Amino acid sequence: MAIVLHAARATRDWIPAGVRRGDRMYHMLSDIPGPEGGIELRAFALPLGFRERWVQYPGGYREHFDVTERDAQAILARGSVRLLSNRELGNLLAGKRAFLNGSQ
Repeated sequence: MAIVLHAARATRDWIPAGVRRGDRMYHMLSDIPGPEGGIELRAFALPLGFRERWVQYPGGYREHFDVTERDAQAILARGSVRLLSNRELGNLLAGKRAFLNGSQ
């Protein structure tokens, strides 16, 4: 399984990170459903300087970290992360939601 990134547009200003509403940003998440995905996500993100308190929707199917474009490009350059399309993200989230609801 893997950590994945999804490109998005910031819906609000994220001043500490230098991101303005409408700027490109990314969501970083695990493609593993359930608690194991959260473990994988944190194992990847925390050594990169992300903080536990920055995780959004912890324990849920939408669990992710917001990532600046600069950080996302550095992560992608490492070659261990895949960029998802909108369709791929939708399919991934639907599968994770079904898993958490017990209807795998």
